[in-house]
Amino acid sequence: MTSMWDWTAYGRTDRGLVRRTNQDTFFVDNRHRLWAVADGMGGHAGGDVASQIVMDTLANFAPTMRQTADDDEEDATFHLTTMVKQAHTAILTHADHHPFLEGMGTTLVAAHLLRLSTPRVLVVNVGDSRAYLVRDRTIVQVTRDHTWIEEQIRNGHLTPNEAAHHPDRHVLTRAMGLGSTIEIDVFPYDVVDGDLLLLCSDGLTKMLPDSRILQTVLPHRRNPPLATQALVGAALEEGGIDNITVIACTMTERPNPGNRH
Repeated sequence: MTSMWDWTAYGRTDRGLVRRTNQDTFFVDNRHRLWAVADGMGGHAGGDVASQIVMDTLANFAPTMRQTADDDEEDATFHLTTMVKQAHTAILTHADHHPFLEGMGTTLVAAHLLRLSTPRVLVVNVGDSRAYLVRDRTIVQVTRDHTWIEEQIRNGHLTPNEAAHHPDRHVLTRAMGLGSTIEIDVFPYDVVDGDLLLLCSDGLTKMLPDSRILQTVLPHRRNPPLATQALVGAALEEGGIDNITVIACTMTERPNPGNRH
């Protein structure tokens, strides 16, 4: 890609109105085109520790993304998934040295922009933190939730309406830091001028359906700070029962070179 694209991301997190602590963390690195949200598992000791370990690991490895060939999606995918695996190992290692944190875990959703002739975004996720693509006046969930309830829906055992009120709807089937290995989903998509990428913890999606997320963000689709402020505010208005974290990233094509991150 020539330098005819701008990308700008901004993150915001809030403890919410019920939780005593905030176990969410986020990472915004516009220079290396890497963004991530992690949601520590509230039912386990050290959820905040686990999510921070993931963000620290990504921060340490982010500069290596500049070594990735801009025209090599396979190489970039390898780098990105390797970082996630390193973060998973870092959680396990920390828990080994701090037995009282055994069982800590976190979700992760992360995105990296590839500077190809047609720019592409690689999104990875583990757990139920989500990525959304807002394009024109539509919203699409890029990621797939790794939850027991989502498996039941895909297998035809529950309808979406039944799942919406099921007591086990938030039970995870995958998480960072749990188990010796980690399975990572990768979702690539081509970037179009005006795209807005949203990364969020389930503190947002518990409170707002996709239609409300779209309605809330459309007036601010080219202003990431206002987009995140509006989304967090809307989730709080609906009760804020969990920690809320959102990253908004705009992708804009320019007629003249101008990106100087």
